[in-house]
Amino acid sequence: MNVALIVFAGSGSRIHSDIPKQFIKIKDIDLVVYAIKKFNDNPHIDEVNLVTSKEYIPYVECFKEKYNLDKINKVIVGGETRQESVRLGLEALDLDEKDNVLIHDGDRPLVSHAIINQAIDYLDEFEVSCPFISIEDRIPEISNSGRKYKLNGVEVDIQTPQCFRFGLIKDKHILKQDIQVNDDISLVDPALVKFYPGDRLNFKVTTDEDLKYLKNYLEN
Repeated sequence: MNVALIVFAGSGSRIHSDIPKQFIKIKDIDLVVYAIKKFNDNPHIDEVNLVTSKEYIPYVECFKEKYNLDKINKVIVGGETRQESVRLGLEALDLDEKDNVLIHDGDRPLVSHAIINQAIDYLDEFEVSCPFISIEDRIPEISNSGRKYKLNGVEVDIQTPQCFRFGLIKDKHILKQDIQVNDDISLVDPALVKFYPGDRLNFKVTTDEDLKYLKNYLEN
């Protein structure tokens, strides 16, 4: 089974808004819904689970009916950090240890079906898969404030979804919860990870400039 875990429990403080960035509407659709819908509509995804802050649980629970997102299974209360939110999300799922879980940042709304499909395909051979782009492939107009990673000695931008065998990543999050990391793949042995080319449009909306670029992209 292929299960998406989409995490958006943060406040998005670097964007000037009265509400968290994931709930800013673009073309009358919440920003995070663009990402949720991509997983919901992907034929290889069996269910979608969402992790958000406690105060927004009732609001997010309405997404299933409001946006016709039939694969939404659970809406889970997140923690103080992204890492804690992912762990709480994993602990709330009732899955076989060999099921695949795709952990995705809710503020990456332009994730493609190609990336999702590739993430899943690589799990036939590897225990972990993760998309990345080179520094040169960044979009100049956005902040490029995504997570950095040294891959074969070269700094790259790591993207999501990062895909794991459920049992592996759940155990690592529980065992290493006192070790602060920026990415879920940092909790596992790098030798287990299949890195593959991502998509420059799969950027993380972090600043006002990123939000402006996203709006222009979606509205034009």
